[in-house]
Amino acid sequence: METTISDICVFMNEYASLEYAEKWDNPGLLLGHVEAPVHKIMVALDLMPEVAEQAIEEGVDLILTHHPFYFKLPSSLAVTDTKMEVTYELIKHDIAVYAAHTNLDAAKGGVNDVLADRIGLQDVTEIPRKECPEQGLARIGVLEEPMPLKAFAKKVRDALGAKHLTYAGGDEPVYKVAVVGGSGSDFMEDALAAGADTLVTGDVKFHIAQKAVNLGLNIVDGTHQLTEMPVIDHLEEVLNAWAKETDRHFEVVRAHEDLLLQNI
Repeated sequence: METTISDICVFMNEYASLEYAEKWDNPGLLLGHVEAPVHKIMVALDLMPEVAEQAIEEGVDLILTHHPFYFKLPSSLAVTDTKMEVTYELIKHDIAVYAAHTNLDAAKGGVNDVLADRIGLQDVTEIPRKECPEQGLARIGVLEEPMPLKAFAKKVRDALGAKHLTYAGGDEPVYKVAVVGGSGSDFMEDALAAGADTLVTGDVKFHIAQKAVNLGLNIVDGTHQLTEMPVIDHLEEVLNAWAKETDRHFEVVRAHEDLLLQNI
């Protein structure tokens, strides 16, 4: 069965409904003709220039990312920066772009479910959010048994493939853990209200860590990129499973993405 961009959009909206996205977000089809055929899809966390280059070299029809290439659409199409240069190159090579961002964070089987599973949480449930009561975004679960914070931080580090990570907190054992992939420190109060003793997220600044400790919440910074990267592996699996179930003939390839923030 031939697959079009429109088919991918419908499937992705079933998997990660656009209704689950935060109001400030910009998910969905960002570039491309809806009736164009799709024979090869590249999945990536971000549409960096090197990802676009890989897509062009591999003859990809669609790049499916987590982060939207543009959160706010430009007022001019003049090539005045790297993003617009990439846009022009993608148009010239008939490559469409689709993003699933905060809607994929919230979706069942999305960013936070995959993250919770990766770090070994059990009995995982959603933490409700007022903005979208029908589908929570953050997740909360429990460890098989309580463990010291330092040991838990090492567990998260190893699960995410990090060389090192940072954490802050007290001496109480870690047991009930909330997760928000990416930048989720805004969910600290929600995590506490749900009974969490620890929050795993990314982009934790000094004063955010101070606030967490003062609230009595441990916080582990798995980095923005590494807490979200596991869902890209899962997305590849989901697309391949859908293709097999519906007898669609397209190939899914994974972009090579280096860590943006390096350690020395």
